[in-house]
Amino acid sequence: MNIRSATTITISIVFITLMTTGILLYALPWSYFVGAIHIWASIFFIIGTGLHFKNNLKVYLSHLSKRAGKKTLVGCGVGFLIVVVGLMLALPPFATVMETAETLRKRGLPETSEYTLTDLTGDTDLPKLNLFLKAGSAYESEPQPVFWTITYTSIPQVAVWMETLDGQYIDTLYVTGKVSNSGFGETDAGPTRRPEALPYWSHSRGIQEADGYYAPVNENADLDGVSGATPQSDSFISLTAPRMGEYRLLVEVNRSYDFNEYYSKDRFPEDPIYSGDGSSGQPSLVYATTIDSNESRKYLLDLIGRGHHSGADGELYTDLENISTAKDILSFIVADVE
Repeated sequence: MNIRSATTITISIVFITLMTTGILLYALPWSYFVGAIHIWASIFFIIGTGLHFKNNLKVYLSHLSKRAGKKTLVGCGVGFLIVVVGLMLALPPFATVMETAETLRKRGLPETSEYTLTDLTGDTDLPKLNLFLKAGSAYESEPQPVFWTITYTSIPQVAVWMETLDGQYIDTLYVTGKVSNSGFGETDAGPTRRPEALPYWSHSRGIQEADGYYAPVNENADLDGVSGATPQSDSFISLTAPRMGEYRLLVEVNRSYDFNEYYSKDRFPEDPIYSGDGSSGQPSLVYATTIDSNESRKYLLDLIGRGHHSGADGELYTDLENISTAKDILSFIVADVE
């Protein structure tokens, strides 16, 4: 058997192997064995193809010199470019092929979940307060355009704090980092101010900044130990709270770009905060429960109202008839006193 015949037979066997393992990897969950066979078959295919070109170079060049060969080469190049552009822009049927593969691979697999763990516990003599925030269907915004195909998404800002039963602010237990230091970007005038983000909490905290807003800026001693990154999904936050009998635990949550029919981009055209940057959307939502720190048990927080749509005041508004998807930012919030 000469080298040309051996190469042709080898490439044929390897091609069948690649086709079989490719179908399995496309339709089924990842398998180490199938993946390894596919990779080794690819290596043999590269070697075999190289030998094939070497043994048939004159014939190959002869094909390319003909009109049909040149048309085929150009057609293949154009076709490949179309596929690349289609995948970059997520256009059907190119993206559909990959989405179908993802659906097939996930079929039959047990559902799994991931959550972000944030540990802000301090004094070990104080009772531990664990807070679980279950992300809802509207936790992440729709992709927002930046440039060409580049996009970004918005995730919620959150504050957790304590009040007495008659509504007096006690202390902040947790706040996302961007809210704690106005980390929403810089302008020539300084940090971008977002008083509409969590207005009920910021007014309850009661510290007015030099620009008149209650939203905090840099260097806040009361927030240094309780601020953290915004969780990307479900989150489990471990906190410490004083053993002081009963108190109210509150959580305020808000996300940009969650516009609806009522809270549209042009709803308040004269409001420089709401309509100025065009990203406010629905106002913040406030959840609360009454906790007895002397009793170890779990508490489900209830939705009790909303903040002002542009943070103009610190009132708690109980009318929620115009709130829609903002209610789905979080599915539920559970507090656990140990």
